[in-house]
Amino acid sequence: MNPMAISSVSPEEALALARARRIKGFYVHLAQFLVVTAILGVINAATYHHYWWFLWVAFGWGTGVLAHGLRVFDRVPFLNGDWERRQVEKQLGRKL
Repeated sequence: MNPMAISSVSPEEALALARARRIKGFYVHLAQFLVVTAILGVINAATYHHYWWFLWVAFGWGTGVLAHGLRVFDRVPFLNGDWERRQVEKQLGRKL
């Protein structure tokens, strides 16, 4: 983003841009999880199909993806968009 364009962005627009970046980050994280888990599943099936060890990786990483998604899509009540707006207003010392 152009540094000159940043100064002309309103606080509401800046929050919207930050939210869009967080959502994009979640989808990148989800895609990485799906691709790597699928690759590990294939490796597991090809090398040692008697014990599905890749499920442990999928469970651990999947828990992290779930937490990331809950936070990004405002499902965690104490860290949602309203909380974020209040924090920005507190830092600016005024209402947005």
